[in-house]
Amino acid sequence: MSSSNDDIIRIMCPNLGCQRILAVPPRAQGRVVRCRGCGTNIRVPLPEGHSADSGSEGNVRQKTA
Repeated sequence: MSSSNDDIIRIMCPNLGCQRILAVPPRAQGRVVRCRGCGTNIRVPLPEGHSADSGSEGNVRQKTA
C-alpha cells in the first residue's frame, strides 16, 4: 500500500449546520469537492506557497521574432 494517513487532507465543511470533517486525497487540492453530509461544494485549498495559476506557466507560448 503506497498511501498512508499522512497523505490524507482533512478539511471542515464550511456549512454552519453541517461542519463535517472531510478526508480527501492530495490530488483533490485546488479542486471542488461535495460534502456528503449536506451537499455543499467546497474548494480544497492548495498547499501554502502555490497559486491557482502556477500550473499553467508551461502552457504559455513565447512569441518568436
